[in-house]
Amino acid sequence: MFPIQFNKELEAHFSNELFRLKTQRQIAKDFESHGFSFNPEFCDEVVDIQQLSDKVLEALMYVVEKKASSWQPLLYTIDISEKVYIQYATSQEQNWMQLFGWEVIRREAQKVFFREKYSK
Repeated sequence: MFPIQFNKELEAHFSNELFRLKTQRQIAKDFESHGFSFNPEFCDEVVDIQQLSDKVLEALMYVVEKKASSWQPLLYTIDISEKVYIQYATSQEQNWMQLFGWEVIRREAQKVFFREKYSK
């Protein structure tokens, strides 16, 4: 289902539309604080997994191309280390940025997952 490894419990949560919507909202919140705004529907309507990947890739490319000074702070906000980013950026994968987008989705989903699991 995912081109990078998600743990089984997190992957199972992605079949739940409310969980995906919460993940989309977390993504939008983190990117918005660094100069990228998703369309309002992104926070109101669940998108399928491939659309989510495409939208995250678009947001990443926007930040890289138009808000380069926000890149490091964005990684910090999402909670992805520079080391992880460099592993993707220096890989031999032609589509490394798309794979990195999946890493962003995974990390944002983890935030939602842990918030739901431990706030009860």
